[in-house]
Amino acid sequence: MFQKFLESLDKKDFEIKRDMYRNGRLVVEMEQKHRDQDWKPSGLSVTTAKWWIYLFSDDAFLAVEVERLKKYIEINNDMEMKTFAPRSYNPTRGYLLLTEDVSKLMASELYDTKEKK
Repeated sequence: MFQKFLESLDKKDFEIKRDMYRNGRLVVEMEQKHRDQDWKPSGLSVTTAKWWIYLFSDDAFLAVEVERLKKYIEINNDMEMKTFAPRSYNPTRGYLLLTEDVSKLMASELYDTKEKK
């Protein structure tokens, strides 16, 4: 899997997000609203990337396969979608993953996307 990740870097097959507040929380954008328009799919719901890269700082990041992240969201369908920057010209909606959520996402076999041999 790591080799596939490295190959994806050459193909630019990744999406990069940033922890603007450096609070260790991972925001997964699903929709956005431009000015006076309706909510439209964005972020994870429309990405064609294979890898989701989340920068916690300039020298610390997390890389997770997009399918794994989607599976996490699907299985944990009781999570509440939150609105971020609601008063801005481009608010977004999505999920806020706290440290314990990120730990489960990364470590639990429940979210594995490949069958074990």
